[in-house]
Amino acid sequence: MRDAIRAFARAATESARGEQRVSSDSDGAFVGANAVVTGAGQGIGAAIAKGLAREGARVVLNGRRVAALEVVCAEIVAEGGVAEFCAGDVTDPAHLAELMALGAGSRGVLEILVNNAGIAGPTAPFAQVSLADWNETLAVNLTGVFLACQAALPYLELAEHGKIVNIGSVTGKQALPNRTPYAAAKLGVVGFTRTLAHEIGSLNIAVNVVSPWLVEGERLESVIDTMSAERGLTAAELRAEMTAGTAFKRTVSEADVVATTLFLCSAAANNLTGQDINVSAGAVMY
Repeated sequence: MRDAIRAFARAATESARGEQRVSSDSDGAFVGANAVVTGAGQGIGAAIAKGLAREGARVVLNGRRVAALEVVCAEIVAEGGVAEFCAGDVTDPAHLAELMALGAGSRGVLEILVNNAGIAGPTAPFAQVSLADWNETLAVNLTGVFLACQAALPYLELAEHGKIVNIGSVTGKQALPNRTPYAAAKLGVVGFTRTLAHEIGSLNIAVNVVSPWLVEGERLESVIDTMSAERGLTAAELRAEMTAGTAFKRTVSEADVVATTLFLCSAAANNLTGQDINVSAGAVMY
């Protein structure tokens, strides 16, 4: 997949308008590009940041935990990449202003924004969901995307091909009982993305959603443990039930989500905007 992305994207990155290159000896797809990834201290966000850096992008990471961001940055640098971090909350406009300015760097241009920051929110029957939990889940998972896009826009519009990728979820398009706040927020990201794509298309900025489902990792394990306890099932029984609805009868990996995200950030996707791509082993096909 890396070779395919490089072949498709090199034409765009080599017409680089004289910008400072990240590495003079790199032939990656995103050499010369500035990228910001929110929620990059662990999981999918960290994997996306590493993927962009491997392809030559200078990556600025956001997250709440400094220690986690330090680890991911160190791993990127150890692989020969360029990374910085700016710790803070995506619901704080002041933090996002600082984050995007750092992401745009000395050129003042941001080519890529990946909005991955999110929280699982409560796992509970609707009647037991508190207003505080509802508000927090929507604030981080939906309002945070809105605020990040607003903060990044002045820098993205200076790019030749600006790219925004919002990490959504199949949840909301397919019911997941006891997860109403998360479902509402993630489906809201789809509507927000489609409308924003039309509003800023004239600026040559693409806005798309990647909607994963059943991604292996700590968050999925936590959800399965909680839901299986609530329903009186074993974790294995619940996992089998959840994957039964997929075409491949399996979960997906972080690498699957990374590959799709890098594609949407590449020149191969210059004519794709307002799209919602499911990385779900065929759980949802629309």
